[in-house]
Amino acid sequence: MENTLKEVSIQNIQFNTKPNLGEPNLYFKSINQFSKSELKDENKIQDYLDFSISSEDSTSLDTPTLYNNLANPITLTYINSNIKTDYTITDTSVPITYDGSLLKRCNVSLQNIQARVSFDIYITNNLDQKFKSSVYLDIPLENEENSILNGSIIERKTINTTFYRYE
Repeated sequence: MENTLKEVSIQNIQFNTKPNLGEPNLYFKSINQFSKSELKDENKIQDYLDFSISSEDSTSLDTPTLYNNLANPITLTYINSNIKTDYTITDTSVPITYDGSLLKRCNVSLQNIQARVSFDIYITNNLDQKFKSSVYLDIPLENEENSILNGSIIERKTINTTFYRYE
């Protein structure tokens, strides 16, 4: 029972580096909908996110739910909205696609949309031991091979973090 979850939450969400343009937000995203671009307003994380814990063999992952053995990942999405408003694209021969290439067409530099988000993950196990870890993420906009200005970017990051027992 010790290594099973009782409670998990994400708290103290901060944008340590805020973009100069736009409105940065963090959303919970269902693992079943991860590749889709639609986001539900009710999944926008305001100040914290509490997860439901399930010991069932099969459960809906459309809401913030974790299996008690942490067999499924925590999936979050960063969205920077309203980067450019009231802008007219004069070249109508090229179709508009809502990806990073639209930023390029609107003359938005990567420096103006750089962001860094941090948050704390709190875990309580079934022995009522409490653990905490702080996570810091730079939002990837470019790497050695590609840039979001080219339409998309894929970046795989391994985040090494240590959980400390605080109670």
